[in-house]
Amino acid sequence: MTSPPPPSPGTKPFAAPYVVSPPGRLPEQPARRPSRGVGIAAFLIAAAAAVAGVVVAAVVAARLGTSGAFVRWLDGEGDLSALTPVRGWVLVGEITGWACAVAGATALALGVVAIIRRAGHGLGIGAVGIALGAPVVAVAVASATLFATS
Repeated sequence: MTSPPPPSPGTKPFAAPYVVSPPGRLPEQPARRPSRGVGIAAFLIAAAAAVAGVVVAAVVAARLGTSGAFVRWLDGEGDLSALTPVRGWVLVGEITGWACAVAGATALALGVVAIIRRAGHGLGIGAVGIALGAPVVAVAVASATLFATS
């Protein structure tokens, strides 16, 4: 048997015929893009917790500062009875702080999952950044408001 002659210049080389997959096997499906739902959820939870935490911290600090309870508390060497007139606002601040802490931790965990699974990893990175930075911003805003109104 002789080999086929080399292709002449300007002609297409011979292509092998199509080979069918063995029976019982389907061709590989293209990779599906992962859902961005985890990243979106993480970002929305982090943003909501950050906004709520900062706003409530500022309002509570303003109430504490304008009532004079904060100054009486400092002058009384830490006697908590000085905060009695604003105990409702202290409770609002504490409940909001704990709720925002739980929401921030949830957003942090979901953000890490989104980054690892590459399911909306950009939003996951944003959620992690917001979840880690929001407590610092809330304390800074509350401190500035408290000392400005005292």
